[in-house]
Parts: sequence; structure tokens; C-alpha cells
Amino acid sequence: MSDPASLAVIVIGYDPRAMRSLTRKTSFISLGAVGFIAGITADATAQDELVFAWRHYAQLTAEHIEPDDGLAFGADRIRTRYELSRGPMTGGIMLDFGEDDLGDREAGALANVVADLFLDFRPDANHTVRFGQFKTPLGMDFNISGGNLDLTKRGMEAGLALNRDLGIMLSGRRVFAGFGYDVGLFNPAGRSAATAHTDAQVGDDAASVMRLHYDAPRWHAELAHGRSEQAGGPGTRDYAVSDFAVSLGSDRWTAKLEWVDGRDIQGVTGWNERVYYLHGGYRILPRMELVARYYDGRNTLAGTATELTNTYIGLTTHLVQGGMFLIRLQANYVAAGGDGTAYSGLRGFRDDAVLIQLQVEARN
Repeated sequence: MSDPASLAVIVIGYDPRAMRSLTRKTSFISLGAVGFIAGITADATAQDELVFAWRHYAQLTAEHIEPDDGLAFGADRIRTRYELSRGPMTGGIMLDFGEDDLGDREAGALANVVADLFLDFRPDANHTVRFGQFKTPLGMDFNISGGNLDLTKRGMEAGLALNRDLGIMLSGRRVFAGFGYDVGLFNPAGRSAATAHTDAQVGDDAASVMRLHYDAPRWHAELAHGRSEQAGGPGTRDYAVSDFAVSLGSDRWTAKLEWVDGRDIQGVTGWNERVYYLHGGYRILPRMELVARYYDGRNTLAGTATELTNTYIGLTTHLVQGGMFLIRLQANYVAAGGDGTAYSGLRGFRDDAVLIQLQVEARN
């Protein structure tokens, strides 16, 4: 198993039909996770240290969206995450109690309350094999933790991502200079807003993602492509999505660009959407950052093209930072432009909005 070529054979030879029972029987995966953690404890060598990490956070929100008169209060995320590592093995689970229907689930995925449930094996310092449910490796901003976002909300491009899914992924980091990669095979991407899969497809259809990225001390670039077969149900077209992103930064400022292009959304021929954003951030005080982001989305549906822009201006303040606790306050003003409510894309504010979020977090 220490040979990366043999790990690639595992990915290439993986049969998505084997995922059917894992998707439909959450308890099976839960028992597997318990057994895996027991294996970590029992089989590790004496010099391997057992590491237990946890993180809990809640994001309380207040929103004013034109033409409403008042504020709407809610919670974007209420999450708890645990990881147990020893030697080359790691097991992790994250639960999201902010979901509207905790017991519901989408085709190919675990119950909505389960965000992540994964097992990692690291054959060497540069490679990892991950099995379970986790984020597919497409979307630079999408793969940032919800607790570390630059803005109060995920943006327009997030609807085009394949989201979290059950599957297996081989990853490499700095395998040649700063280059790395991720190659994953998954169940149909039922949690994506860009698909409309059914349970009958699980075991017959699959989703796949490939990502190539480069890391340097002050910048990062990545290129990814993903596909989910028969995205609107049996007999419909595959959903294909491509992503290109770059980020640069220093101790005081950050700059980002991301371009995402989705084709045949929900299996509908010719329903295409392209979204890009430009982002800038500047730390005006040690615990205060000014951010700005411009989104532009273009959508084509039934031969009709529409456009939507969202311009964010925001301020992030870390009220408590360091140690076990973190309290963060974010405020964003969003100016909507373009075709507004006529826009036929998946996400984005059709009207101007004011967004306020308080995040309370504890970790070991």
C-alpha cells in the first residue's frame, strides 16, 4: 500500500455499485467508523501518538433583504466535528444541526445531519486515500470551511459545485515541487443544487472529480473538472462543471479570482451557468478586516440568457481570538444588479441585502 501506483489502481478499479448499501445504511458506516477508531487505538505502533481534536461552532444571523421591512433571524450553521488520528490513520465525523430536516437525505448521500464521515489512510507524507462522505475537490471557495469564510454567505458559484458526496479519493500534496492533485469517484452528486438525482441511480451512475493545484508561499492556483452522470434522473444528460481559481496574499491583504462553468444543469440540455468573482481583503487593524467581492453570473435556459451581479462590501471583526474560544462578527452589504428576479441561475441575491452574522466557536 505504500506504492502510490497501487493506490491509483484502487481508485480506477472502484465500482460505484458497491456504494449502494453504504448510502442506504447510515448505521453500517457509523459502525465502520467505530471499528476503524478501535483499530487506530489497537494497531498503531508504540511511538505513534493518539490525537483527538474537536471543534464546535454556531453562526447566528440577521438578514434584511429588499423589499422586506424588517430583519429575519436564524442560524446558518450549528456544527460539531471530531477527529481521531494515530500514525497514518484518521477518522472524522462532522454533524450539522442547522439543517431544516435532519432526518432527510439526498440521493447518494447520508442523512442531512451528517456533513462529513470519513476515514483517511496516509501511505506516505505526500499521499492520502480518503473514503466516506466529504467535500468533493472542486471549488476553491467551496472547500473553505464554513467557519472560515470571508463573507457571511457562500456565493453564487457554490450552487454549481458537486457538494459533499459518498466516495473514495486519492490526494497528493507537493508530489512535484508545489504541484498536487485530487482524483475522486463518488455516488451521483445528490446534494448539489445543480443535479436532481433519484435513489434508483445509486449504484448505476457515478460522479467524478479531478483537481490539479499548485502551492507557493504567497499564492495558490487550481484547475478542476467534475461530472455527475444523468443529472436529472435516468435518461437525462450528464452535468459537467469546470473550475479555475487563484489566490494571493500577505499578512495584510488577500486577492482571489474564481471562475466556475456548469453545463446541462439538472440534466437539462442547454441549461448552462457561468459564475466568476473577484475578491479583495485588507486587514485595517490586527483583528479587523475590510472585504469586497464582485460576482458576475450568466445563465442560459431554454435559449434565454440572463445576468446577475452581486457586490459585497463587508467588515469582519474578531472579538475574541486565540486560545480555546473564538467569537467573530461579520457584516456585509450586498448590492444586486443585472436582471434581478428574472435571473434563472441557481444562487445569488436578486435584491439588495444587509447580512450580519455572529460566530461563536470552541476548539481544543
